[in-house]
Amino acid sequence: MLKALKELFADDEAAGRAAPGHERRHLRLAVASLLHDVTRVDLAESAEEFAAAERALSDLFDLGPGESAALLAGGRDKAKQLTSYFAPVSAIKRDFTLAQRIRLIEHLWRMAYADGRLDPYEDHFVRKIAHLLYVPNTDSILARNRARPV
Repeated sequence: MLKALKELFADDEAAGRAAPGHERRHLRLAVASLLHDVTRVDLAESAEEFAAAERALSDLFDLGPGESAALLAGGRDKAKQLTSYFAPVSAIKRDFTLAQRIRLIEHLWRMAYADGRLDPYEDHFVRKIAHLLYVPNTDSILARNRARPV
């Protein structure tokens, strides 16, 4: 019996060591799925929006261009399966600091402006995600102003 308990705890410890990599991938896919949803919320996907999404992933996770494109493709697949934003938002709230969440919101605003205009649906989507991520409205508006093209 003692041996079985030791094996049980050894399995839990081994799983705990493997979890951070899995959680990091889950976090990256959560961010990529939100980024992908911004590209399609106005019903007009553009190359500029995808380029902005890849730059955002590169900035947030220090990825190369190929890695960002692959992650965005994974986020596209994940976004197609989403029935709510609970899972990606929960992962991001759990693993990102407030400063990182504000930076993510700034990237979402950049993507909303990437095609040269801000669609009302994009505006609503970014505001909703900022609210769900507990980003204060003031910080969201400041991020919007930083992301706005000159």
